[in-house]
Amino acid sequence: MQHAAQHAVSLDRGTASGVARAPSSLLWAAVDLPSLALEALHIGVNEYAVVTEPSRRGEIVHQASENARSVGIKPGMNVNAALAIWASLQVCPRDPDAEHRHLHEFHHWAGRFTPTVSTEPPTTLLFEVAASLKLFDGIEALYDRLRRELDQTGHRCYLALTPTPGASSMLAAAGRETLITDRADLRMSMQALPIHSLGLAGETLRRLRAAGVSSLEELWRLPRHDLARRFGPDVVRKLDQALGMRPDPRRIDAIPDCFERHCELEAETVEACFILQAARFLLKQFSDFLTARSAVASDVRVWLKHAGKPATRIDVGTRLPMRDAAQWERLLREHIQRRELRAPVRGIRLSGSGLRSVNPASGDLFETPDAVGDWARALDELEARLGKKNLWTPSVLADHRPEHAWKRSPPAVDQADVSCPPHRPLWLLDEPRRLNCQADDGSGSVSFNIIDGPERIESGWWDDNEYCRDYYTAVCPQGRRLWVFQDLKKRSEWYLHGLFG
Repeated sequence: MQHAAQHAVSLDRGTASGVARAPSSLLWAAVDLPSLALEALHIGVNEYAVVTEPSRRGEIVHQASENARSVGIKPGMNVNAALAIWASLQVCPRDPDAEHRHLHEFHHWAGRFTPTVSTEPPTTLLFEVAASLKLFDGIEALYDRLRRELDQTGHRCYLALTPTPGASSMLAAAGRETLITDRADLRMSMQALPIHSLGLAGETLRRLRAAGVSSLEELWRLPRHDLARRFGPDVVRKLDQALGMRPDPRRIDAIPDCFERHCELEAETVEACFILQAARFLLKQFSDFLTARSAVASDVRVWLKHAGKPATRIDVGTRLPMRDAAQWERLLREHIQRRELRAPVRGIRLSGSGLRSVNPASGDLFETPDAVGDWARALDELEARLGKKNLWTPSVLADHRPEHAWKRSPPAVDQADVSCPPHRPLWLLDEPRRLNCQADDGSGSVSFNIIDGPERIESGWWDDNEYCRDYYTAVCPQGRRLWVFQDLKKRSEWYLHGLFG
């Protein structure tokens, strides 16, 4: 998809001298997506295709691809006439729902810069950024960042930033990439815009054109007191709002409480690289959603959709809540690579849960390494690669019996100390092994020397697993330290239960 940066567009950055003046109290950024109808249907720039919509004259062309326009097909043309020009033309009905979803994706992106975001269907997004200038190092740096990130979306889009929402949306819709910080410069920048930029009713536009008015410059030349009388009060009101002479209230969209998105792949595949490429796009949207809500999440659920078979569900969890799309992608890659897919994947659905609000952390002057975060990320990646059942750590239980004094637990970031007491070994045998030998107690042959003990354990009468044992630390002739015990019910028998490191 062509980017706006590749278009022949002049960028006006404020005053004629090229130095932006002090910003007004409000600064509105507008992003217009002129090819949204095509992009929502995933129609490439190299295709001969049109998006159609119904009208009184039948199906007409709503939007045409670049190749279709190059052979003379234009918006408003009857579909049959377009097919007469190019017989193999791809005809696709317009999908307003898909366009709305694509426009809403930009809402999450804009929410990273400001909470004041307004969608202006069908193709424009407005957001007020004056309060964010200090955070993003000033107006010039913010504009450049917005433009750079828009170039990375793969959508054809135009960006305009001015003190009024009306001027920004009109300039962006006209393909004028503009940065204006002073209201005094608005009229000069807008005078070449066509009169339909004002969004007037069809009858008003017809009367203006009949009067020989085709641009805002020509409209401003007319006596102001005659405009409302001859063409209606909307003309004066919209002109004044665009110049900041009247209030121009906009509906601010609320940020949704939950996140769920899906995308369809261009072709069915079992290759992890193509699946991850689509998932990367959804994870980036989820990260933007969290940033807009000042939140983090600990769980991501991914459904890989198949044709004619149930979707494959993958749960990606993290020990520490975060909004790092790159880390989620690494974890998802591990899950996909160790899983055998039941069928080729044709689409992906992603939702997030475990959301919690978070206050921005202060920067670290000395850039101290985040040991806890690094350990948590390492555990997450190991668990994704090996599986939850194969990654565990011992934890202590309140029981004197060695076999019952510990259990397997999921590794935690703040893992408690599970070190053994100095008189007990870490390595226990699965079952105690009977020894055919005697201890060095003066009553028989020497097979091992007792160096510490006894530790008497009498416990377990309540669960039919009663112990009556004396445990000792011993050394065998080869020099290995052993943990042995003598059953008090059978004093002639010795057992090996563990080995010291």
